[in-house]
Amino acid sequence: MGSNIKMRYPSYFKEFKCIGGKCKDSCCIGWDVDIDKITFKQYYKVQDKEMKTMFQKSVHNNDDYLSDDVDYGKVKLKSGKRCPFLDEEKYCMIYSKLGEEYLSNVCTSFPRVTNKVDGCYEMSLDVACPEAARILLLKEEGIEFEESEETLGKHIVSSDIDTKSEKYNNTPVKYFKEIRDFSIKIIKNRKFNLSQRLYILGDFINILEEELEDNYSDVPKFIEKYDMNSVSDSYEKNQLNCILQIDFFKKMVGLLNVFKEVDSLSFKEYTKQTITGFKFDEEEYIRKNSALYIKAFEDYTENFINSNSYIFENYLVNFMYNNTFPFNETKSIFDGYIMLLTRYSFIRFYLVGKYLNNKYDCKESMVEFIQAFAKTIEHHKTYLIDSLNYIKLKEFDNIEFAKILL
Repeated sequence: MGSNIKMRYPSYFKEFKCIGGKCKDSCCIGWDVDIDKITFKQYYKVQDKEMKTMFQKSVHNNDDYLSDDVDYGKVKLKSGKRCPFLDEEKYCMIYSKLGEEYLSNVCTSFPRVTNKVDGCYEMSLDVACPEAARILLLKEEGIEFEESEETLGKHIVSSDIDTKSEKYNNTPVKYFKEIRDFSIKIIKNRKFNLSQRLYILGDFINILEEELEDNYSDVPKFIEKYDMNSVSDSYEKNQLNCILQIDFFKKMVGLLNVFKEVDSLSFKEYTKQTITGFKFDEEEYIRKNSALYIKAFEDYTENFINSNSYIFENYLVNFMYNNTFPFNETKSIFDGYIMLLTRYSFIRFYLVGKYLNNKYDCKESMVEFIQAFAKTIEHHKTYLIDSLNYIKLKEFDNIEFAKILL
């Protein structure tokens, strides 16, 4: 099943080990459980009578499947969207009774993310897993990358990019690795604060798309000459932007329809705290509380974001790496940037709202929220598409709106 392959991965990758029943937010609760075709057929050949009966009762064909390797079959979930193969101690009965080889591709892979770029398998972890989030977000030294040749077991390739393909000859994809690596370099540059880094990244992506559209062969030269310092000098923080952000993200929360469509109880509780903190139930809440909002954003940025900036840096770097940034949304690379910025600013919006409600925060609590946010937002079937469509409808997909979100 395994074969030796060239692998690239963040230095934290090999630290991860599933903690099973000790997990605070099990991936076996709240999500659909997909079964690939090979594993599906394995289930109906098992000799264990108890497990065979459970498989017959709880595993069925998926008439709307998209891939033999992913969702050929589905597990019929119990109340609370709990996997029926989860025992009372929240451990997987398939794993404990039959062994890891009987886990589906999805169950074996998560929270591991696999992309293939020019034949190299890029591995990383999804922050939607609490243990993965704890490991990678709390790396004060930041995220570095390593390469080796190793055996690859069960996996799902999320993206497969061949930059040498002729179809990419005059497109930015030809320089995907150079663009992503330089983008990550910008976000990791601790000479600048996070807002400055994100502004520089937006400027870089914006110019890349607008000025090099007719000649992407100039990308390497453009990257070599790009001056982060001069761009940073042109960035100016506007206090009133936080007021515009609050209005925008209140609409984004409404678009998510948290209390009707989100299963996560923790994310619903975070949303309640945020709504209460910002006093959204009051009439004319922005007019009455604008000074409060400005001070809260300034205090939170100073006391929590700046002093724990590595947490957000790691979130951004990890996202950019495992989501093939900036080619992860549409053909427009600026769409990739504006949605990355939207994610970061949405997280900050929630954290400031929680801070207003609770009057405190800590890095462990910040990590727990980012994990719940990722599990809710990144794995929602339509929300990110709906969000981008809304941004484009309102013509917010530009560098001027990006400045507001900073």
